[in-house]
Amino acid sequence: MNPIITGLLLAGFVSIFVITMSGRVGVLLAMKKENRLDHIPYRVAQLVRFGLGQKRMVDPEEFTPGLFHIFIYAAFMVLALRTIMLFVMGFSSTALDVLTDLSHPAWDAAPPLLLLYKVYLLTKDIVAGLALLGVAFFVWTRWKVKPDRMSQSWEAYLILGFIAGLMITEFMFGGSHMVAAHAAAQQVPVGATQVPAAPAAMVWWEPLTSLTGLAMMPLGHSAAHVLGVAGFFTHLTIILAFLNFLPLGKHFHIITGLPNVFFQRTHSTGKLPTPNLEKEEFGAATVKDLTWKNGLDLYSCTECGRCQTHCPTYITGKPLTHKGVNQDLKHWIWDNERWVEEGYGPSGAKEPLPEIVGTALKAETVWACTSCGWCEQACPVFIENVPRLIDMRRYQVQVKAEFPPEIQRVFEGMERQGNPWGLGQDRRDEWAEDLALPTWGDGGEYEYLFFVGCAGSYDDKQKKVSRALVKIMREAGVSFATLSKQEMCNGDSARRMGNEYLYQTLAKTNVESWNAMGVKAVITQCPHCFNTIKNEYPEFGGEYRVINHTQLINELLKDKRIKLSSVMNAGTKLTYHDPCYLGRHNGVYDAPREVLQSIPGLEVVEMQRSKREGFCCGAGGGRMWMEEHIGTRINHNRMNEAALTLKHAEDPNTPFPDATDKKKPGMVGDYKEPGGKGIVAVACPFCSTMLNDAKNDTGREQIQIKDITELVADSMEVSSNKGGTVAPSPVVSAKPE
Repeated sequence: MNPIITGLLLAGFVSIFVITMSGRVGVLLAMKKENRLDHIPYRVAQLVRFGLGQKRMVDPEEFTPGLFHIFIYAAFMVLALRTIMLFVMGFSSTALDVLTDLSHPAWDAAPPLLLLYKVYLLTKDIVAGLALLGVAFFVWTRWKVKPDRMSQSWEAYLILGFIAGLMITEFMFGGSHMVAAHAAAQQVPVGATQVPAAPAAMVWWEPLTSLTGLAMMPLGHSAAHVLGVAGFFTHLTIILAFLNFLPLGKHFHIITGLPNVFFQRTHSTGKLPTPNLEKEEFGAATVKDLTWKNGLDLYSCTECGRCQTHCPTYITGKPLTHKGVNQDLKHWIWDNERWVEEGYGPSGAKEPLPEIVGTALKAETVWACTSCGWCEQACPVFIENVPRLIDMRRYQVQVKAEFPPEIQRVFEGMERQGNPWGLGQDRRDEWAEDLALPTWGDGGEYEYLFFVGCAGSYDDKQKKVSRALVKIMREAGVSFATLSKQEMCNGDSARRMGNEYLYQTLAKTNVESWNAMGVKAVITQCPHCFNTIKNEYPEFGGEYRVINHTQLINELLKDKRIKLSSVMNAGTKLTYHDPCYLGRHNGVYDAPREVLQSIPGLEVVEMQRSKREGFCCGAGGGRMWMEEHIGTRINHNRMNEAALTLKHAEDPNTPFPDATDKKKPGMVGDYKEPGGKGIVAVACPFCSTMLNDAKNDTGREQIQIKDITELVADSMEVSSNKGGTVAPSPVVSAKPE
C-alpha cells in the first residue's frame, strides 16, 4: 500500500489518543491508592471466565442481547490480529503480497503455518459476519424495541456504524484481492475493464470474503482494485478514529473493561472496605477521596442499563440509578481533569475540589440505595457501586453531620442501649424469660453462640421466630447458648448508614468479648447479622464459623434430627422472598427452599424475581430506619408481586407480565388486585417487617407473612422436652450454594 499515508494516519491519530489518555490516566493516579494485586490466580481465573469468556453477558434475563454482544466482542478480539496485519501491509509491499496471496512462494516452506493462517482467516470471516448480525440486532433494538434500560444516543449509532464499517471494509479489501487473483489467472491485461466470464471459485477459508469478491467481479479488475484500496484505508481510518473516540464516551469499556474485571474484589459483595479511622479516613468528600479502582469503574460503565432491571430504587421512581451515578461522576471528572490532577480550578487558580454531594450528585441520590447488590450482580464488568456510595455517606455522617433526621435516634439507640430502637439493655432477654436458656459463660460448654440479634430480642414479631428457633434446636439437641443481657447490636445498620465509627466500636467490642469467651461458631437468624459477622468481623479478629438459621434447619432435616408432619391444609400456596443479604450477597439460595419443600402440605411457587434476580424489600442499606418520600414504596412493589404470584398459582389464567419486560421492567410489582391466598415465607426480620407493613398498607389480609423458622416449628413433631439434652451438632457449611 502506501507507507507514507499509513505512517501519517498512525502518527496523527495515536498522538491524539496519547494526549487524551494522559488526562484519563492522570486522574486515576491522583485518586486514592488501593491494593488490587493480591490473589492473582483468582483474578486471572475471573478474567478468563467473565472477561474473555463473557459469562455474565448471557445471564438469563439478558441472554439474547448478550449473545449478540458476544458476536461483536469476538469479532474485535479476532480482528485485532488482522488489524495489526493491515498496518504491516500498509508499510510493507512484501507483507501485502504474502498475506493476500496464499499461493505466494513464501508459503511453500511452511505448510502447517499456511493451514493455521487459513483457519484464522475462516474464523475471521465467520466472526465478522456474526458481528454484522449483532450490529443489525442492536440497530433494530434501539430503533424499534427501545428497551427501558437503554439510553437513546447518537453515540450508540455512530459506534455501530464504526463496527459495521470495519467488517464491510475488511470484506471489500479481501474481495478486491480475489478479483485480482482471478484476473491474473485469466491472464487479463492490467488495463482491461472487464473480467472474462470464466467461473470464479469460492475458497473455504474465506467464505464471506469470497462472496464479496464474486459480487465485485462485474466491476472489473481496476474498479475492484480502487474499492479495495479505499476499503483498506477506510478500515485503518475507522480503527484509529474509533480508538480516539473510545476515551470520550461509554465505549471506553473496550479499553478498561478487561482490566476492571481483573481488579474486581476478591470477597463477598456483602463486605465493605474498612477505613482506618486513626488515619482520619472518614469517607469520600471529593473525587480524590475515591480510589483509583472507583475511577476505573466509572471509565468501564457500558451504560448497558442491566443494573436497572431489578434495581428497587429505579423501579419505584427514586432519584438513583447506578448507571446515572456512574455517568454523572465520570463526566464531572472528565470536565475537570486538570482540577483533579493538579488542583487548578475553572478560574485557572489553585482551588480546593468541591464535595461530590452537592456538585456531581444530589444528597437524596446517595441516601436512596438499599445496598441490595443487584447492580453489582448484573454488571458484566464488575463495577462496585455500593461501597462508593457508602463511603460518601460516611463523610456526610462523620464529618458533615448531614443525614436523614430519622436516623439520629437509631444512632443514639445503638450508642446508649446497644440496639437501634433504643430499648433498655436490661430488656434484651425478656423474649426468653420462661425458656431457661443457657448463657454463654455460665460454666457450661457450648458449641454454638446463638446470636439472637436486635430484632429477635425486641421486635414482637421476631421474638416468635427466636422462640421457634429455640424450640427446633432443643428438639434436635443442638448445643447452644445466648449472651442474654450482654448481647449488643452487630453494627450492620450503623455501617451502611455511614456511621463507621459507631460500627467499628460495636464490632471491636463484640469481637473482644466473644474471643475472650472462646466463641468458635455463631448461629444467626438475621441475614444482616450473618453477613456482618461472617464477612466483616474477621478484619477485627473475629474468625467464626457463622451459620444462618435456614442452613442449620436444613442440615437438621437432612440428618433426621427433626421430623416434620403436616399442620396445614394440603395444597397451601407459598412463595419465598429471598433476603438480599442471605441470597445475593452470600449465595444462600437452596437451603431455605429445601426446608420449605420438606414441609408437608405446602405448594411452593416461585416469584419471577427470585434467587439471584430477587427483588429487595426496601430495608437494606439502613433504609429500614428511613422514610420513603419519593416514588412508590419498594415493599409495596414486592408485596404486589407476591400477591400476583399466589393468585397466578390459584388461577393460571391470571395475566402474569414478564418481570424483565424490555419496555417496562418490574411490571409484576404493579399488580393492584387483592391477589391469591397463601403464605409469603421470609428469612429475615427486616423483610418480615417490610412485607407485613406492605400487606397491611395494600389491604391483603388473606396473605400471611411467616418466617421459615415458624413454619418448621409449627410442623415439627416434638418427641419430648429436650431442653437439657445435648447431642453432637451437625457440621453446617456456611459457604455459598
